[in-house]
Amino acid sequence: MIVAGIDIGSRAAKAVIMENDSILSSVICDTGPESVKTSYLAMQQALNKTNLSFDDIQHTVATGYGRVLVPYANENISEISCHARGINWYFPTVRTILDMGGQDCKAISCDGGGQVTNFAMNDKCAGGTGRFLEMIAEVLNIPLTKIGELSLRSKTAVPFNTICAVFAKSDAIAYLKKGVPKSDILAGLHEAIAERSFKLLKRVSIKKDFSITGGIAKNGAMASKLKEKVGLEPLLCEDPQIVGALGAALFAQERCERENIEKDIKVQYGYSDAMGDYFITIDGSRCDGCGECVRACPSGIFVVVDNDNGQLKAAVEEELRKKLAFLCPGFQACSSKHEVNCHSVCSKEAINHSW
Repeated sequence: MIVAGIDIGSRAAKAVIMENDSILSSVICDTGPESVKTSYLAMQQALNKTNLSFDDIQHTVATGYGRVLVPYANENISEISCHARGINWYFPTVRTILDMGGQDCKAISCDGGGQVTNFAMNDKCAGGTGRFLEMIAEVLNIPLTKIGELSLRSKTAVPFNTICAVFAKSDAIAYLKKGVPKSDILAGLHEAIAERSFKLLKRVSIKKDFSITGGIAKNGAMASKLKEKVGLEPLLCEDPQIVGALGAALFAQERCERENIEKDIKVQYGYSDAMGDYFITIDGSRCDGCGECVRACPSGIFVVVDNDNGQLKAAVEEELRKKLAFLCPGFQACSSKHEVNCHSVCSKEAINHSW
């Protein structure tokens, strides 16, 4: 079973391809100006790491900021649900998640099955998000990937009374002009972001275990600050930035498994021709293999067989599949002539005729 998850975030796009509950490949790329093109680019890059093509993917779930714009997705699911499901795959004990994304942060509570029980988000302000840190990194002329490391070298963190993106940028520039070391500026910002995130987490009630997802989770200084605030060691997966896409892929896997079960449960016999559709459907979830339909059918088309799980179930004689319309008059006609028939003796209503 090959499934995929695509997370079109405001700053980065992530794609994950899975097979039988294992990650085959994953990619992270910038979200371009056109989400449709970005979605194809990200998924193609993930496919390039395998021997697969788009046609091999059985089900795709999209999530994130641009999830409704992914043309090849079978469905879309919110990033809140996907992050909960994704982190549950790594750490089933996690009950509190802080998703630190490109344009917003989310505090999420979940249960042992990765189902969301509560959440809160700061979507009205970009302060403390990936874009905010990008902006500060640009002001300080430091690569984004280095700001956490530099922050940890600080000896005296300077205070930031606000992390409003506009005012914090102005304060950072002012400190820089005064000769304040960049490490102290970054340490002060990390402290302010951690405090704001802690307040967000308290809105959903912090419970063990705790995890951080999203690109900012790769920032060691931020993880350290949050550990101090929360009082819990955050559980960090190998790449916290792909958790949303992973959760989407897990939802896709769940959908495929459900469809396969339904196909296995309901077996359809028959055909279509110019005269109409002639199908008998037997619902294996209802059929107990009692054999009453075999004895009641005037046309003698039913048998009882062992299914793949060794259970007795009703079925249509294999050689009679293409002769159903000639042998069976259909439920309505049969009922008018025979008081006892396959429908009347099946108390669980497991048999259905299309004609």
